[in-house]
This record gives sequence, C-alpha cells and structure tokens, in this order.
Amino acid sequence: MSLELSPGDPRLRALCQGGAAPSPALDNLVGAVRAWREHPEWMDFLDPSAPNHHDKMVERALYLDRWDAWLAPGMRVLEVGCGVGRFTTHLLELGCTVDAVDADLRSLECCVHWCAALPGTLRPHWTSVEHLPDVQGVDLVLAAELLCYVDDPAAALAALMAKLRPGGHLLFSVEARWGWAVSPDVLPGTVGAFLGDGIVHVPGDRFVRTFSRESLEALLSGLEVCDLHPSHSALSGPLEGATGPVDVAEALELEAKLREHPAVQHLNRAWMVAIRKVG
Repeated sequence: MSLELSPGDPRLRALCQGGAAPSPALDNLVGAVRAWREHPEWMDFLDPSAPNHHDKMVERALYLDRWDAWLAPGMRVLEVGCGVGRFTTHLLELGCTVDAVDADLRSLECCVHWCAALPGTLRPHWTSVEHLPDVQGVDLVLAAELLCYVDDPAAALAALMAKLRPGGHLLFSVEARWGWAVSPDVLPGTVGAFLGDGIVHVPGDRFVRTFSRESLEALLSGLEVCDLHPSHSALSGPLEGATGPVDVAEALELEAKLREHPAVQHLNRAWMVAIRKVG
C-alpha cells in the first residue's frame, strides 16, 4: 500500500495554531479534539476492544447492504470524511485506489494505521471538502455523514460531483430531521433545533444540519438520484435503546419493519443517497 499525506486546508493549521475562531462547522473539529483527549476508546472504534466496535460494524454493514451495488473491485475512489477508516478498509480490501480525506488529523492517523496491511492504494489527505485534493475523474465519491456537518452543503455537494467521471456515482448520508431528537445521545438544551430549523449547534462542540425529505430533495434538485433511503431507526436512532445488541441480520430485519411502522417511520436517524453523474 502506498501512502502520501497532503495537508491541504489552511483553516485546519490555523485551528491547530490557535488562530481565529472557527466557523460553525469547524466547531466539530474542536469537539473531536476534546473527544479524542477524553474518550479515545470510543473514537477509535475499529479497535475490536472499543466499547462501540460491534455497534459500529453492524452500522457499517447496514450502509454496505444498500451501497454494495455501486462498489466494484479496483475502483478509483475519493472518500471524504473517512474518519478512522470504517469504509476505507472495505474499499482497500476490494483493491481500490482510495484518496481518503478527513479534517480531523487524529482520525486520519488511525485510518492509516488500520489500512496499513491491506491491499489497494491509500492516499490520505488532511484537509476538508472545501479544499479537496487534486484528483479528477474518479469512479466513486463516498461521503458518509459529511454534508450535514458543513457550512454550505450545496457547495460541498457540487465540489464532490465535480470529482466524478461521467457515469460515476456519489454515495452519501446525512442526519435526518427528527430522529436525532428522540435518540439516546441527544444533547440537553437542543429542543429549539427540533422546533426550529433543525440545526443543532453547540459552540465549541458540534454543528449538525438535519434534513427532512423535502429539504434533501431540494438539495438534490437537477441531479440523477438513483436511491434515497431512510435509515438508522433501530441503530443510533430513536429505538436504539430498545433494540439493544443485535447482529447484522437482526438489524436489517428491524430496519425494514421500522420503515413500515406508522408510529416511527418518520423518525429515521439518517438518509442514504446514491447519485449518478450524467454527461
């Protein structure tokens, strides 16, 4: 596996050097630095000893059950928001060439660690969607749980689509509008976001823009949408506590049932989207 680290976003260096106050979206990095300091065992969840390892692997399987149709061995992939490598490892196991982007340097270092012995080619980039690496014409862009954490999702979406070859696909997920507010990890004092515009902003901790189906469809206007799928009700969603530990088969069965249940079908925690680039 070849490695090439490129630090591309000057805002990240400014943050590390105690520069100007971050934009709302960069508050997520401030929160991530604190989380790594206080709870590293939860952050590096690819470690089999991590307390959330099983749940994160089941959640990854939930994504891949939907997205594997667009993955193929040997693809050129741009993964933005790679984190510690939960999808990067899968892509490298397929023999893909992956340009992996993350704004959190500690997460990116963990990604390199977990990918080191895998086939394929990894090029890690310490940067953000606003300062993407100079790669063009890729087969696939993957951006799981990214566009809900940026200042301008429309601009970020356009930047990701521009990296694709004609006929290539963008796979991404975002936080859904309602499910977060009744999930076990909801932050006290954020009920205003539930009643208002759906933006959860805790300065110095996090910034999350949640999407209704209508607001997500507006963001996708003019694009060829192959799949728009409500997800994450049993996992990391409102019924997470009631679900408890489940294996992949149980999780998939529960998700299908909850999507059809009239009491909770609007409380999905996430949307999963697949887009094809035309022309």
